[in-house]
Amino acid sequence: MDISTDEVDVPQFPISVVEQETGISKELLRMWERRYAFPVPGRDLAGNRLYSRAQIDRLHQINRLLAAGYRPGAVVGADAQKIENLVAEIPLPSTAPREDPETLAEALTMLASDRPERLLSYLRRQLQQEGLPRFILQVAAPLLQRVARARLMGEIQPYREACFQELLRECLYVATSQLPVGAARLRVLLASFPGEGRSLELQMTRALLMGEGVDVLFIGPEPELDDLLAAAEACHVQVIHMAISAASVNLQNRELLQDLQQRIPPGITLWLGGSGCLELGVAGDESCFVRLQDMLKAIREWS
Repeated sequence: MDISTDEVDVPQFPISVVEQETGISKELLRMWERRYAFPVPGRDLAGNRLYSRAQIDRLHQINRLLAAGYRPGAVVGADAQKIENLVAEIPLPSTAPREDPETLAEALTMLASDRPERLLSYLRRQLQQEGLPRFILQVAAPLLQRVARARLMGEIQPYREACFQELLRECLYVATSQLPVGAARLRVLLASFPGEGRSLELQMTRALLMGEGVDVLFIGPEPELDDLLAAAEACHVQVIHMAISAASVNLQNRELLQDLQQRIPPGITLWLGGSGCLELGVAGDESCFVRLQDMLKAIREWS
């Protein structure tokens, strides 16, 4: 039986049921109510707390964020939209980039010391030691996620995140400028869906592709669909690679994907990449790459 929106919001579950379903103790629920103003229960005639299904669902989301490393102060009192966005960005265990905890901890310490020249030197050494693919997959991608999480939790100031992003862009620029130039067997047009605002992640994808000998055409992170298709035809690309995160899956982007599927020229393959590609409800023959490693495998198998 479907539950109406009104029923979802009706306070009807006692605190003992909430404790049993979420694993959050009665004492902690009361403390969060006092400290963070969530969850704020209704009351029955005897004055006992009653919680709605919507509040229980949100508590489940908060549990996921706490398990992912967020502090209660950063998420318990957050609005519903922020909670949704944060949960959407939690990598699945099978898709999260591999990382070296010591390397990440050392880089974060340098970032917190406000000595960008030291961090830049450190990133360059890591790039030289690991090579471009391993540097992106095991250093840059996990560190980018860790820094973003630290900023969201209030552990670092926004200027430090911006500083780190610029240092990483510089490393990627230097690395890709030194790659040999030759005849490429594959040309890829790289772009993202509207609302992403993740140009640095696109730059990392671009660097990985170039490291595999792919000729990458990049006309900006969120081009208009007409411009995207015109560039694909004029430049004779074989693949259009569209990036989307789970936080940007919405009706507008679903409709954009359908339009792209209908209008993509014959002979051009559509690839989707990112944490949101599987949630778009793809109905065609597109390849979906939640992990960068899977995209690299497809590149190496291209014939």
